[in-house]
Amino acid sequence: MLSIAPVSPAESNRPAGRHRPIPDFGVAFERARQVVAEGALPTAVVAVGDETGVLAIKAFPGPLDRAVATDSLFFLASVTKPIVATAVMQLVEEGRLDLHEPIQRLVPEFRGQWKDRITPWHVLTHTTGLPDMDALLVLKKRLNAAQMLELVCGTPLTFEPGSRFAYASDSFYLLAASIARLTGMTFPDALRRRVLRPIGAHDLTFDPRRARNRAVRVHGVGVENRLMQELVMRFLARATVPGGGLWGTAADLLRFGRSMLPVASGAGPRILSQASIDEMTREQTKGLFAISADGTLRDPRYALGWGKPHPAGMAPSVIDETSAPDAGEVVRVPASPSTFTHGGASGTRLWIDPQRELVFVFLTNQWEASDAAMFSILREVYTAWDATRG
Repeated sequence: MLSIAPVSPAESNRPAGRHRPIPDFGVAFERARQVVAEGALPTAVVAVGDETGVLAIKAFPGPLDRAVATDSLFFLASVTKPIVATAVMQLVEEGRLDLHEPIQRLVPEFRGQWKDRITPWHVLTHTTGLPDMDALLVLKKRLNAAQMLELVCGTPLTFEPGSRFAYASDSFYLLAASIARLTGMTFPDALRRRVLRPIGAHDLTFDPRRARNRAVRVHGVGVENRLMQELVMRFLARATVPGGGLWGTAADLLRFGRSMLPVASGAGPRILSQASIDEMTREQTKGLFAISADGTLRDPRYALGWGKPHPAGMAPSVIDETSAPDAGEVVRVPASPSTFTHGGASGTRLWIDPQRELVFVFLTNQWEASDAAMFSILREVYTAWDATRG
């Protein structure tokens, strides 16, 4: 069964003179239906937009999540990062924050070897040297945001800042504290007032309990019963995890994605200048590598809170490129060089191709799911897009 949301006039705010045909995404949606029907993913919501608004959005409920609809709230996990990064770049634009000034200026309790060198740039590029905490241990202790910041501040670095890449979500608590102290608001309030409210993303939230009937449970994390789900939502609301704690709908992620399209496209509303968008979405980690336990080097291709696709057009290197439909095969999409993206451990993905003025959202609810299904759907979206608009 499909849940289909029509494009409303308010969402289709098409700029004058840009009456372009809407691609037929039937093949992409059929692929999504198959993915859920075959049990590769529990459920899915797929949405596509451009500078004018929502072009198509469909929900594909699975047997375990029959209530899933286009307005369902999914746990976004690390798709939270570019949204928080946007709040950081707003403060940079205003001259209130320097990307290359030590975070200790704003968070003086962050002390220890090399910590006086760490800047917002290091956090946004995952080059701080800070390790992530054990997620299950944090959940068991049910730490709040203040306790998490204290834990981050007291954690020793594992390598010299700026010397290599190591993905670290907990380091974003330093950015949350900086945003709160510069704005005089709590971090969630600052994010809501400065980023989410201006673009009309009213469903993006750290606390989905007021709309719990629309919140979709995440499979694969051991919280299948209702009591545990309630406890986890309560913990996430208290922890306000800036590196991966937002819940949201496909429509709201499309709104955020549209705000990142080129200013010349006419998309709006705008919350960052084009110069800031260009800076935060260009590759920043050239020459830096992630080092695996066996010593293997990997090029992270990371921007400021965003990932960059591989030059050959395959999955971003922040995703395991071996997780493809067939062993040894890499799912390729014809992404423009300026494309930027981020995914989450819950299977979510936000993908923006500025050259095509394309925004793609994929939501599901399987922890540590392979990205292969998502990329196979995205590939069909590109095929439809380029056939109509190429």
